[in-house]
Order: sequence, then C-alpha cells, then structure tokens
Amino acid sequence: MIRPLLSRFPARKHRTQTIAAVAVLGAVGVAATACGGGGAGGAGGGAGGRAASATGGSSAPSTSEARPSSPSSLSSPSSPASPSSPSSPTPSPRTNADVDCSVAKCIALTFDDGPGPDTGRLLDVLKAQNVPATFFVLGDQAVKYPSLVHREYAEGNEVGNHTWDHKDLSRLPAAAVQDEITRSADAIAATGIPRPTLVRPPYGAVDDTVRTVAGAPFIMWRVDPEDWKYPDPARVADQIVGHAKPGRIVLSHDTHKTTVDATPAVIQRLKHQGYTFVTVSTLMKGVGLRNGTSYFNRPPAITGGGS
Repeated sequence: MIRPLLSRFPARKHRTQTIAAVAVLGAVGVAATACGGGGAGGAGGGAGGRAASATGGSSAPSTSEARPSSPSSLSSPSSPASPSSPSSPTPSPRTNADVDCSVAKCIALTFDDGPGPDTGRLLDVLKAQNVPATFFVLGDQAVKYPSLVHREYAEGNEVGNHTWDHKDLSRLPAAAVQDEITRSADAIAATGIPRPTLVRPPYGAVDDTVRTVAGAPFIMWRVDPEDWKYPDPARVADQIVGHAKPGRIVLSHDTHKTTVDATPAVIQRLKHQGYTFVTVSTLMKGVGLRNGTSYFNRPPAITGGGS
C-alpha cells in the first residue's frame, strides 16, 4: 500500500494542503486512496491532516488531492454570463441513468482540473467504450475550452464544479468561497449546458464556512491513484483497479496524458470484473444528497455487488 501524501505546489496549483477527515453519510470503512495505511484499499491518517468534521455522520478517513500541472490559468476576468439562448444539449444514453446501484456493481470514474489538451482524447475513449464519467471542471479552464465542456455533457457524461481556479476554499473568507463556486458555475453554464449541482472542493478541503456557503453537496473520493505524482499508465491502472470496490468514486485528472493513456486498461479490467460505470449522480441516486455534506462513496448498506 502507498502512504497518503499531500502534494506541495506553488501558488494556486502547488501548495501543501492537508485534507480533512470529513463526514461520510451512512458509510464507514477505509478509504482506498493510494498510499493507504492499514487494510487493503485503506487510507492511513496522513501526517498533519487537517481536521474538518462535517455536520452529521461519522468521520471519514483522510483523503488527498493534488492540483497537477496544467496550462496557465487566465487572469481573473469577470464571471462570464450564462448564455441567453443556447439550449442545453440532450445527453446521450451513456449516462446509464436507469442503473440501480443498490443492485448493480457500480463504480464512478471522475476527472478533475480540466478540460485540458488531452480531454478530447479521453472523451474519444469513453465514447468508444460506452462508459460515462463525471468531470469536475475548473471555471478558468471552461472559459479556455468551452467546446470540450459542452462535449462532455453532450456525450452523456456529468459535469460538476471544481471552483474557478483551484484555491483551497478552507483558507478563504465566505465571500471569496462564494465567488470561487459561483464564477465557475457561471463559466460552465456559459458553454450551453446545465448549471452544475455538485461541487468537488480542491484538495477535499472544507471547513464550517465552506459547508455553510457552498450551497451544494461535496463529492470526494475513495480511490486516488496519485496520477499527478506517478506519470506511469500501468501504475495508475493498477492502483485504480486494485482499490476498486462497488459504490466507490475514483479520482483522477484529465489534465495528464498518462492518465488518459491508462483509462482504456482501467475500463477493460473493471468491466471484466463485472463493474457498471455510472456518473456520480447515478451512483448516489436514492441517497438524498445534502448541501454542505461530503460524500466519498455510495453507502455500503445500500450498494449492490458486494462492498
């Protein structure tokens, strides 16, 4: 097993962030982040972990996320306005929206920090394999690659909010937290797709202010291949497949070529194990997501395919 690490990055992308143990609604168990201590698929408590207990529910294992290198962000323009006329595209049936994850052996692939130069190639892979995923998009990247954000949704994937430019929300005042989330939602909606209803806070970092202000459920993760740290497609695939369990959410980044390279093998190996790929919203259907609460997986008690 690998030991959970928080990455150190300068500025908006490369700061050391310690992530919190946050509440898991109805779920206990050990996180399957890469670098986990303890049993298989488990995460150990990383040194210096930030305490951030969410309201309601029991505490969850520490998790980690790093902002990988990506094209330089835009300077801080004013929030783009939502489009006045373009209607949202009708997503393809690949969303698997009718899957019942209380019966089926479901897993959700999620990709952060994009879109980027390799996102189009990833979308080609997902389409060819008939697999939906969830993209947690940065607002500044949505402004840079609006057609890719539109394509993500149009091809049956889900698009969530990863804030405007990947700041640690737990270090910001309430007004700045609101601005990070709102500006990103505006930029995503401006691509002609529905406004996102799910938020993934950068680094998984939340505090009471973030929970109060965000106005959305927080989607965390149980599987972290640390693709930002180990640019090796075989290793990324092994970490994801080795820590996969029914109901889990997988974190990775479409801003890394090596992660995109690993995705076909991940899909084929998990299909061979009987997994059904779904978006986060389909995975969590029937759970009753609450604003300001963190979710790492579908609660095992109502998850199909074993846990």
